[in-house]
Amino acid sequence: MRVFVTGLGIVSPLGLGARPTMDRLVSGVCAFRPVTLFETTDQRSSVAAEIPGLSVADVAPAADVATWSRTDAMAVIAAREAMAQARLVSPRDEIDLTVGGTTGGMFETERLLAEMHRDSSRREPLTLMLSHPLSATSDRMQATLGPFRRVRTICSACSGGANAILVAAAWIRSGRSSRVLAGGADGLCRLTFTGFNALGAVTVDVCRPFDRRRTGLGLGEGAAFLVLESEVSARERGAVPIAELAGWGVGAEAHHITNPEKGGDTAARLVNQALERAGISARELDYVNAHGTGTPLNDAMEAAALRKALGSEIRRIPVSSSKGQIGHTLGAAGAVEAAITVLAVARGEIPPTGGLEDPDPECDLVHVMGKGRPAEVKAAISNSFGFGGTDTVLLFSRPGLFRETQGPRSPRQVLVTGAATFGPLGLATSQQSLGYIEAGDAPGSEPLAFDAKAHFDLAKARRMDRPARLLTMAMQAALAEANRESTPHSEIGAVAGSAYGSVDSSAEFIQRIYEKGARLASPIIFPNLVPSSPVGHASIYLGIRGPVVATADLGVTGEAAFALACELIEAGEAPAMLAGSVEERNVITARVLGPVCSGSAGWTGARTEGSSVVVLEEEAHAAGRGARALCRVKHVSTGRGAFARMLDTIPAPTGSGSLVVVPREDGATARALASTRWSAVRRLEVASRAGNHEGLGGVCVVVAAAAIAEGRASDVLVFGLAPDRWAAILLAAP
Repeated sequence: MRVFVTGLGIVSPLGLGARPTMDRLVSGVCAFRPVTLFETTDQRSSVAAEIPGLSVADVAPAADVATWSRTDAMAVIAAREAMAQARLVSPRDEIDLTVGGTTGGMFETERLLAEMHRDSSRREPLTLMLSHPLSATSDRMQATLGPFRRVRTICSACSGGANAILVAAAWIRSGRSSRVLAGGADGLCRLTFTGFNALGAVTVDVCRPFDRRRTGLGLGEGAAFLVLESEVSARERGAVPIAELAGWGVGAEAHHITNPEKGGDTAARLVNQALERAGISARELDYVNAHGTGTPLNDAMEAAALRKALGSEIRRIPVSSSKGQIGHTLGAAGAVEAAITVLAVARGEIPPTGGLEDPDPECDLVHVMGKGRPAEVKAAISNSFGFGGTDTVLLFSRPGLFRETQGPRSPRQVLVTGAATFGPLGLATSQQSLGYIEAGDAPGSEPLAFDAKAHFDLAKARRMDRPARLLTMAMQAALAEANRESTPHSEIGAVAGSAYGSVDSSAEFIQRIYEKGARLASPIIFPNLVPSSPVGHASIYLGIRGPVVATADLGVTGEAAFALACELIEAGEAPAMLAGSVEERNVITARVLGPVCSGSAGWTGARTEGSSVVVLEEEAHAAGRGARALCRVKHVSTGRGAFARMLDTIPAPTGSGSLVVVPREDGATARALASTRWSAVRRLEVASRAGNHEGLGGVCVVVAAAAIAEGRASDVLVFGLAPDRWAAILLAAP
């Protein structure tokens, strides 16, 4: 099945639009200037690639300006351009949405976060915090450009934008979508600027990717979105393809939270995966848009990977990095650079590597220096590598140029083979987790207690923060129940959700900057503030080398992680996935973010913390290793806005053995289910014993799997509801 690009939009420090960005990029224009958004005193660097003249007020609806971030505005501008070029209009055209990012509204909220860390009673202005969650950008796009049928917010650090595009392609390939708006957006903020300075990763003068004198990266901001569309959809609409997303590869290095795998083996493997999926050889590749950060370790690793993957052809193929001109745009980088790669194919122009003057012999590649050049580009790849070793390679070609190698993927049955929770009942496998729907004492509000020495090799786990340890413990227990703890995890991927990330730690980090100065910012803490840090740490500790990403979706984050893991298996990205969520108990979430963003002010009982994980496997894969299935996945659907129509697509209950498990039993849930075929089915909630947090949907999934495995139910519907979003997961006997 072919996946076409029928529209694209870019917001970059070189221009608000794809054409001005590419024109200036090819001309060799550099966007680095002294930072004006915030104070840079005591920083290693004082320059970045800001977007000049960006006004949130020019983009946001007048009534909502106070709740929008620069990231939101950039995303909407880029997405609007992509949709206009593709001639798509919602709701006339059914469209899905995937958004990658890392910073969200941090620039707008970090001062308030610092003040709340200093004074936990500080709660004004609450509306400002609506821009803070990573999923807020998706919400702004939904409200302004939507409605979209299905929405995912993706984080895998600096490969987040690329993985949003990959997820969109997976949806199209599996038949879940006909057309998807996919990309990423990230704005500059004090936290990331100071964090990269603290790591010593920021250049002291000019960003010089692949140069002998390179000293580090230069930060930037931006957004880019592509409209991806099935060949059938494009033909029916009369859409003109710009390029084809012909291949891709995704995987994790399982090596280090900040430093790349020195030899580049994983990156080389993914380049080869992309070529194989596209059905082409290295001889047919014409250009590489490199990740090319300008750091000594990354550039050397990427050069080694390209030499391994492309062999002698690397002496012919031009390689360039855009980061020397527009900076490293973090979670947007994979999307911005994918869009640039599409334009290189469509326009027949290869951009240069800004700042490169004296190529490093260790980075022996065909460099493009000074200005870009015209060239025939039939096929090109875009590399994206993120913290935690979360790597993605996208391959774009001229539309229909190469033979179609893969048809639509037929449906695959997904099984649950292991499950575990860590919460008020302790670390529990699926059977023990049934206690969350049984009578018993309500939980207290104390943090979960555990002895790290009993669960971890402390030398290997020394960089892990609390959320990473909570998640990894549940993953270990779930893998053990699935009888996978002693088998290699090279084929397994992982998706983990968190509604808000490490809020208190972020607040403490930024408050220290304000009070003590940037020089005292901790390089140890900073990497753990990236939303994908917990799953990145888990992949490193457990040796997970398949797709590794995080997701965020407010009160249905656990369900969203489960859905995304199933979708990646269905699309053939991995034969097995860990799907889970983790929520750390913290003051700012309890007092501000939860009530404002998730509508949790009406929750009763203790706010708690915890993690939950299930092992998902394709049926044939599980059978091949003799695995016992706890249950099978019969239906998964998620959506935004009105849910009644979609809930009607859920298969009917089988009878007296049916059960509904919900995070909380409340009026909204009862009303949502009232008009469905599940209205009369017995409902049980987990909050009365698990307490309250945004990841309870994951606990519900574990309990549902256990109820079926233990013969207490024949089929179980897990239903989650949050402001303007919902999720339905139906599990049944294997």
